[in-house]
Amino acid sequence: MINKPILPSFDDPRMKTATILALFFVGLFLIQGVFLPYWPVWLKSQRLSAGEIGILLSLPNWVRVFADPLIAQRADRTGNRKTPMLWLAGIYVVTVLAFPVSSNFWWLAGLSVIIGFTFAPLLPLGTTITVHECKAKELDYGRVRLWGSLAFIAASYGAGWVLDGTSTAWIVWLLFIAGIVNFAIVTRMPDPQTDRPLRSGSSIIYLMRKPVFLIYLGCIGFAQGSHGTYYSFASVHWENVGYPHDVIGAFWSIGVIAEIALFAFAGKYVRGRHPGILFAIGAASGVLRWTVLGMTDNFWLIVLVQPLHAMTFGITHLAAVSFIARAVPPQLATSAQSLMATLSMGVFLGSAIWASGPLYDHFGSHAYYAMSGLSIVAFFFALWLIRRWRGEDNTFCE
Repeated sequence: MINKPILPSFDDPRMKTATILALFFVGLFLIQGVFLPYWPVWLKSQRLSAGEIGILLSLPNWVRVFADPLIAQRADRTGNRKTPMLWLAGIYVVTVLAFPVSSNFWWLAGLSVIIGFTFAPLLPLGTTITVHECKAKELDYGRVRLWGSLAFIAASYGAGWVLDGTSTAWIVWLLFIAGIVNFAIVTRMPDPQTDRPLRSGSSIIYLMRKPVFLIYLGCIGFAQGSHGTYYSFASVHWENVGYPHDVIGAFWSIGVIAEIALFAFAGKYVRGRHPGILFAIGAASGVLRWTVLGMTDNFWLIVLVQPLHAMTFGITHLAAVSFIARAVPPQLATSAQSLMATLSMGVFLGSAIWASGPLYDHFGSHAYYAMSGLSIVAFFFALWLIRRWRGEDNTFCE
């Protein structure tokens, strides 16, 4: 097992694998660290309304509803996950360069659709490879994954520092640079093959017929959806109330630092725990976090609740990965990861981001109260999962 969250020596093949898997998350989250805090700011600089911004931000999430399952099923059938990752990462880089061409809403909407099709599937494809390699080589997934969170901090805080000294036009160029880094890392990813292809039929339909899997999707879906207002309008709101970009970057970083601590040190405590219990902890934390952010713009209260990101996202993510690793056979893993990402980050989060536009227009930061409601729903789904699934391994094996 990896005992320290440090990049290991290249002398050991097992450590080589750990390093490149860690770098995969670095590449993805360099992009996310710029996109999540600052893309709404760039869209605002194009003189778009809050409603238009909400639509553009939700489009990539909606597109993944179709893109993720399509690509995942193909990957599960062929056992080839790396080749589509290379194509997707390359097209993403080219697409980013097209955004400054025009500020027309429909131009930006078309490019947002392409971004959703190319960037979103990278995470379930890469996560499937990572989970496979971590199990095969006895690596700690959390300690590999935390490097993505570190990259998010570096990108969000670093981008804030750059933007305070330049202009919002640099946001596109920062995304382009991060995209190039991501593509270079994907070229070095391992490409493990599944032991056998699926015999016949749709793996997506097979999974969707399993009641326990649907309850699981409710847990992760409502938990991720509760981040809608935060992901779409937190930076815009904090900028509106007078916080500079470096402070906004620091707010985002505080949450991710707490997430890193969870990934680094909580592995032995959460390993073997029922995922439903972890989901319940994350949902309860969401109720508290979103309620406070809806009530106040006070600096110290924001600092106080931002570490709850370790619960609302971090422990929820560990619960989601743990359930798939324990309940789903490897031949269905990519499809399961894809369904989880499609519905949680696509349908649920996409809907919450879209709804956050008019909610923020009318209610300002009180839009967070609707996110608290989604966390309450996630909490009850977590209790349902605890009752219906006893933690059996390979639940969906035929």
